[in-house]
Amino acid sequence: MLSVSGFRILLDCPLDLSSLAIFSPVPIALEAHESLETDSVVRKKQKIEKTLDANDLVCAEPWYKTVKSLHLWDASFIDVILISSPTGMLGLPFLTRTKDFSAKIYVTEAAARIGQLMMEDLVSMHMELRQFYGPEDSSFLQWMRWEGLEVLPSELKKIALGTDCEELGAWMPLYSAVDVKDCMRKVQTLKYAEEACYNGTLVIKAFSSGLEIGTCNWTINGPKRNIAYISSSIFVSTHAMDFNFLGLQGNDLIIFSDFSTLDTTENMENDNTYCDPVTSSNASDDLYNLEEIAASLLKDDESMEEMEKLAFICTCAFDSVRAGGSVLVPIDRLGIVLCLLEQMSLLLESSSLK
Repeated sequence: MLSVSGFRILLDCPLDLSSLAIFSPVPIALEAHESLETDSVVRKKQKIEKTLDANDLVCAEPWYKTVKSLHLWDASFIDVILISSPTGMLGLPFLTRTKDFSAKIYVTEAAARIGQLMMEDLVSMHMELRQFYGPEDSSFLQWMRWEGLEVLPSELKKIALGTDCEELGAWMPLYSAVDVKDCMRKVQTLKYAEEACYNGTLVIKAFSSGLEIGTCNWTINGPKRNIAYISSSIFVSTHAMDFNFLGLQGNDLIIFSDFSTLDTTENMENDNTYCDPVTSSNASDDLYNLEEIAASLLKDDESMEEMEKLAFICTCAFDSVRAGGSVLVPIDRLGIVLCLLEQMSLLLESSSLK
């Protein structure tokens, strides 16, 4: 949370989807579920600590881990929310459905559309689990009681409670499809570099971060100072607009989250053409030096290397399919899926595989 000129600005509102790992997938049959649950209860009562297996997982309708202490926030105190990526808006419906919420939400057009699809998909997936456990079954609350938490294996207990047992309050039941629609009605979409003026005081703009389609970094220009918020970024992308380096110049304060890769920076350090503005002998050339730095960042071969990796994955996938197998590819960045599909399409056109 950032306070600028008396306005409170929230930077992203994600969900910790990795915490879903403590919940068991829906069993194929109810009998199998009951059998697994019985074995698990017996072993937990005996307090036997061993290697984790399926019996140790929480077999109940999942809850979702939000931003820490979100349930303690007064939503009416938030004036502006800036979303830097589709995943950064997955927790928004928890805020927008509260009674006194009135904040202005800014997000790029592409990120808003992808974020909406991700939230709708999450609700759809959750409905399948709810159908299995049934609307009248409240047993999913059992695991949140202290006696249920006490018998969890240490690895799962750490996820559920946090390191110092301070994260239990972050768990919430998932929002509904109606909540998602209501959330999207409160979102204002922007194009890259488009100015949004809040309350006649703050000028807000989004610039490409290069990480994903629609992801961005933000600049906030106020009467007293100019602020840049740099989220997860990469300098060169194979499927999205490149990192906008020049758009972030001239700020008094930079809030730095992280870069998804520092390979480009490391390559710059080994490149004799890299020019450091601090050690430059001519201070009047600072602007020129900054443009040189930006150019050197965009000359990196990371994009080509990424495409070569995707081509290699496609080749392995084709070999597996020819042998009668199946292929599962875990994906973190959604845009990589588009590149992968494009590569597979090209390979299919040039092969006899159907």
